[in-house]
Parts: sequence; C-alpha cells; structure tokens
Amino acid sequence: MKSRVSIHFMVLILFVFQTSANNLLINNISVPSTTTIQFDIAWDNSWNITGVSYDAVWVFVKAQDCAGTTTWDHADVATTTSGNHTVTGGVLQIDAVSDGKGIFIRRSTAGAAGNISTATVVLTFQNTYVTANTNFEVFGIEMVYVAQGTFSVGDGSSADTQSDSSFGNNGAVGSYSISGEGSIPQDDLRVDKSGDGAITAHALIPAAFPKGYDAFYCMKYEVSQSQYVGFLNLLDFNQQASRTAVSPASAVGTLALTDASNTNRNSIEVATTGSISTPAVYGNDLSGNNTFDESNDGGDVACNFLSWNDLIAYLDWAALRPMTELEYEKAARGTNSAVLNEYPWGSTTINQAITSSITNSGQASEVSTSTSDGLSAHNGGSSTTLGPFRVGFAATSLTGRTGAGASFYGILDLGGNVSEQVYWAGFYNGTRHASIFTGVLGDGALDASGNANETNWGTVSDSMVRGGNWENAAQQVQISDRLYINSTSENTSRIRRTGGRGVRE
Repeated sequence: MKSRVSIHFMVLILFVFQTSANNLLINNISVPSTTTIQFDIAWDNSWNITGVSYDAVWVFVKAQDCAGTTTWDHADVATTTSGNHTVTGGVLQIDAVSDGKGIFIRRSTAGAAGNISTATVVLTFQNTYVTANTNFEVFGIEMVYVAQGTFSVGDGSSADTQSDSSFGNNGAVGSYSISGEGSIPQDDLRVDKSGDGAITAHALIPAAFPKGYDAFYCMKYEVSQSQYVGFLNLLDFNQQASRTAVSPASAVGTLALTDASNTNRNSIEVATTGSISTPAVYGNDLSGNNTFDESNDGGDVACNFLSWNDLIAYLDWAALRPMTELEYEKAARGTNSAVLNEYPWGSTTINQAITSSITNSGQASEVSTSTSDGLSAHNGGSSTTLGPFRVGFAATSLTGRTGAGASFYGILDLGGNVSEQVYWAGFYNGTRHASIFTGVLGDGALDASGNANETNWGTVSDSMVRGGNWENAAQQVQISDRLYINSTSENTSRIRRTGGRGVRE
C-alpha cells in the first residue's frame, strides 16, 4: 500500500493553475458550459473488496463570482448521477450524494490494489454560472468506505491510570458489542469515569448519535498541512483571523498556527500579507528558505496545532462532519473481536518512528529510517524540533497492514502522528454529550467569523482525543485508550500534538 494525500486545483478566468502531491492527481480542468465542469483524475493503489471496504475520492467544487461578492462559495452539484455526472476511461464510477455537496469517485468492480489511469469526469452544477466571471477550484480528499456491521468497543485494558474509563460492558471487564444504530440503554455501556475513578454509566446514547454500525466513509489520512492551507486561502480576512493564531496582516514568513519557538514541524506561514479588504495567502516553508510550497516544504505533513474549532470549521467547509469516538473504534478495529491492548493495525506490536530519524524530510516520499512492523510516530518527547510525519508515512508498496500502520479497512495513522479529535459519547458535569450530536453533515459554508455553522455539532466540551500522537507514550496509541476524556487542554488551544480527520455517510 503506497500512501498518498489529497490535493486541489484551481481554474481561473484566463489560465489554469495546478498543483500535484503524491499520487492523487486532478488536472486539465475546464468549464464546458455554464452548468458543467470537467477534469481528469488519476490515483494509485485503488482497491475494492466486496462487502468490506473500498477507497474513494470525495470531490467538491468551490466557486468565486468575481462580478459579485468575490467570496468563495460551495458549488452544489446534481444529486443524481444518471444524466448529470459522467466518468470515462479507467474502471471508475460516480456516486452522487443526496445533499449535492460533492460526489464520490471509486473503483466500480472488485479488485485488489491497482492504479487508476487517467479518467475524465464531468460534473453538472445545480446552478448556472457566468463562466467569464467565475473562478472554480476543485478539491479531492481520499476516503475509505467502512461497511455496515457489528463491532466491539473497549478491550478490557487496565494498563494506565485512566484506562478504566475505556468502553465495556457495565459492571464487567471486557468489550461491548454494537449491533445496530438504536439507542444504547443507560446501564449497558460503560462510558466514562467519575472524579474518584469509579466507572459510571450515566449516558443513554440515543439512536440519533452515530455509533459506527451503519456504513460511513472515513478520511484515509489526517488533515495535511497543504489541505489546511487550501482551506485558509479560500476564506476572507476575518475568517482567516479566526482559523489562525496570528493576524492575516502579519509579515510574510510569519507562522500561522504557532510561533517560532514551538514549530514542531508545522510550516504554514503567511506567504502574502493580507488586509481587511484582501485576504492573506498562506503556504508551506518547512525548508525555511522563504520560497513557498516547494517539494520539500512539508505540505504532506499531518497538520498539528489544530483546535477543535479549527478542525470542525475545515470539516464543515469540506461538507464532511466530525467522527464520533464509537466510529473511531469501528474504523480501527473493524469487525474483528477486541484484543487486549491492541493498536489500530490489529496487533499488540508497536515500534517508534521519530522525526529526528527521517529520510526525504518534507517531501511526498518522506519516511522513517525504521522499517519495523507496527511503526508509529509516538513517544518522541516535547522537543520543538520534533513533530508529526507526512500522512501515511509508514505505508509503502511492500508493507502489509501491520507494517503500514493500517486499520482493518486500510485507514492510515489512526494511532500516533497527531491525535484524532472526535465527538465524545460520554457524560460530564450533568451534560449528556451524545444527546447533542446527530451526525448532520457540513454544508460547505462557515459563518462570518470563520466558525462551523452547524449548531448541533456542540462545543469543544463535547469533544475528546483518541489514538495518541508523536509525543505520547505507546499506551495512548491503543484503540480503546480514552485518557483524554473531556481534556479541553488537548483541543481548546492550538497545541503541537493535535489534528484530526472527518467522515461522511
């Protein structure tokens, strides 16, 4: 399995600008009519395992009317494929979605890993655009399909001081089986711990809360720094100010999410200074030579320093949604029985990768010098020179599941690298957090302040982190570890350890 990351391309009024990264390629974009957009797509190592999993690309379009407000808006597409969307060449099909926020492109027949040669895609918009006045940008995010099925949460671990808060049968050590999306009775699932360390079962988890039994798509990788840059560059000045740690009016070369004393491999910087009337332009400069977005500038490195509000704003903008912690365990473990102290790659073997021992630093081919099974970026300590690897760094054409650090479904980096921010299923200070979130998808738009506008997504107190990170000890990398329950220090502020990914039905 070879790793790859998501990329984007932009069609401007008079010319085409394109960027490539790893193996997903979207190019040759054109606008054949006022209601259609056309592009070519290709990627490597696609698969389709019947009834279990397949990879796909979530494609969505943003449009900017230069004769109007000049803001970038989500360009909705037709909600049915027949007569609207086409793909020619290759072995692909298009799956339309009911809200029209994008489409999934995937392998149409069963098959092991194989490269997708160039295919031409035509999408039909819901609206008519004056193409002479409109800029378009096409984004692709690699996803993995997680099939419907019964699965287990919790593994009975008691190795660390807070692991008695892991999921399990109430009043008993061991895992709990989730066999449907119906409500989970209050006294069945052990969900959290009280202040004195005792197990509590306060929270009835209602039917509307996504539990992971039903099928869903999960981002194959954590949000990368180039993805976050692409997001920032389509916001207005005020929105950018909310989604960064410094003013968009800062000088060129100013780090956007952290400061020079605490970089931890985050290289997102101001590339063009903004003003209240003109947003800033951001880029990556890991090499530190003041030339942005070169091949070794770390665009494929997992994006750390993301707060919960940063992450859910990105997911809302991309028409995805946050993942719940129950879905996290399904995405990692799949339908296999729980194993005590297991990691997301399905074994109890773990070996350290650390960014002080790295080859091709900052490049799309960046890898650890270690090739051990169960390779995970963890236990690196708090040095400001260390940080996450590029997304999917352990997966190569020669690695199997354990060597690649891949989940049951082929999802990468669910353990280590950066912490996964997820929606909490527990109970805290009188609030039943699972009663708030119903799995509503992002609508592709943010509010004027750059925040997610989906009110039923709750607040930071409804979130937690799972999966460990490049700094944490191995215990926190385990699938069922829930050390950071309601740990607002991990997700309120922009800290060096935290990132995330999204899902979609």
